[in-house]
Amino acid sequence: MAEAFAGSAGRSVVDALERFTDPEPATEPEPRPEVDAEFRGRERARYGDGASRGRSSADPSALRAFVTTTSGLDTTASAESERVRSAWSSFRASCAWVTVDRASMPAGFARYVRENDEDRSWIGRIADAFEAAGGSGSLSNAALDIAATGQAAPALQRLFAEHLTPTEVAERWAALGLTTADASVFDGFPTDVLARLGNLEGVPYWARSTANALVLNQRLVDVERQIQQLERTVASAGDGSRVLARELTALYADRKALRNVNAALTKKGSDGKRFLIALTDDRPPLAAVSIGDLDRADSVTWAVPGMNTTSADMTTWARAAQNIADEQMDVADATNAASTSDRAVVAWVGYATPGPEDVLRMDKAAAGGQRLADSILGFSAVRGSDHVETNVVAHSYGTTTGAVALAERGVRVDRFVALGSAGLPDGLDHAGQLHADQVFAAQAKDGPTGKSGKGDEWATFGREKSFAHRVDPTAQSFGATVFGADGGTGSEGQTLSPVLHHAPVFGDERGYLDRGTESLHNVALATTDQDELLTGTRSR
Repeated sequence: MAEAFAGSAGRSVVDALERFTDPEPATEPEPRPEVDAEFRGRERARYGDGASRGRSSADPSALRAFVTTTSGLDTTASAESERVRSAWSSFRASCAWVTVDRASMPAGFARYVRENDEDRSWIGRIADAFEAAGGSGSLSNAALDIAATGQAAPALQRLFAEHLTPTEVAERWAALGLTTADASVFDGFPTDVLARLGNLEGVPYWARSTANALVLNQRLVDVERQIQQLERTVASAGDGSRVLARELTALYADRKALRNVNAALTKKGSDGKRFLIALTDDRPPLAAVSIGDLDRADSVTWAVPGMNTTSADMTTWARAAQNIADEQMDVADATNAASTSDRAVVAWVGYATPGPEDVLRMDKAAAGGQRLADSILGFSAVRGSDHVETNVVAHSYGTTTGAVALAERGVRVDRFVALGSAGLPDGLDHAGQLHADQVFAAQAKDGPTGKSGKGDEWATFGREKSFAHRVDPTAQSFGATVFGADGGTGSEGQTLSPVLHHAPVFGDERGYLDRGTESLHNVALATTDQDELLTGTRSR
């Protein structure tokens, strides 16, 4: 019994000791704990499918109230996101030995907060679009997509895809369902979107003009601000300001061109409204002002200038185009021609014209001819199956450029008129090689080279001295219909003045496109299908 007690007591002591001491370590390692912190903030689509013709309406004040309410909630969420990020960072620092399977929670929460911020900004832009449109009514879903997301909008990604033909652009634009009723929403479009739309061949001209006018206004503000800043910098730079001074000179030139384009756009003639159908970001910009509505006109004339004409001369070239438009109207009314007021003349400064140093070469004409061809093809794409009479009236080196364009495959116009030609490209030996149903040409009598006021002082010189554009469109062998420019009696018995300068318009109104000249009168007759009334005509 004693032994039994002793044995029992011994085991109790052993048990007690084992309770108060560490047991012998296990021979099998324990697995490390595994943590799974999974949460992903999902990207949200903030646009339609990009091809819907649907429309939406909204109250911009209600949208802004919603933005204000959610702003407070998003601020709280942002604070929680930061708290989660900090807690996770502390945990990983102190428990680096813990296995982490997935750890998207901190980044996912932050993504969620950013998406909320983008939502608020997007709703604000939608509110801006409705306010720009007057705050009531409905807007095209495509217009809302563009206003809210810019070039990320699927519709624009399709429209701005590389290597589209003007016809393909026209088809994709038509799928958007945008009309002139949506013009006001353009105020909310990003400037980079507007700049691309304004120069994209195949887009209707109301949309291009709306976009370009907004870009023009923004650039006028921007260039003025840049000039003021740089003037202050140059004033304080002292002798080291030559580079800055050159940039300042370039900015002055930009401002002059932009102001001149604006003046040409805002000046009205008997035709009414003008449209800015092109405005590039070149320095100075290339530009085109349409006198008349290209989306509706049943007769369109491109007026193509020659040497040294830039957008800084846009008011002058627009005056020449206006003279064509007015004379077309006059001769149509005088002869009761089957024509209407739905005419348009484009003052097209759409290429970099040459200066004296390169006017005898073909480089500028080759590049400009392609741009003119694109413009003509773009017009055809916009108007589709509409029957529209098309003309190109070109002056001096512009005739070289026009001939390049009209030799392009797929380009065709009804009539091409060459005035005071600096020479058509070598190898283009006959009017039949141009894609024009009728070809006309005129040149005033030769004046002494370089001396203005006695006739055309430069056309013959330009042809004879050129390296690759020596073809005279007034030569009988060329086969054009040649009309008079040296004065005479008009189709209604009126006295017509002679052209005394190579210039298109001149102070004494004796340029090729000045009112009252035989040249302009004949241009109008030729481009209104009244060539039987041309004066001073020499047969083909």
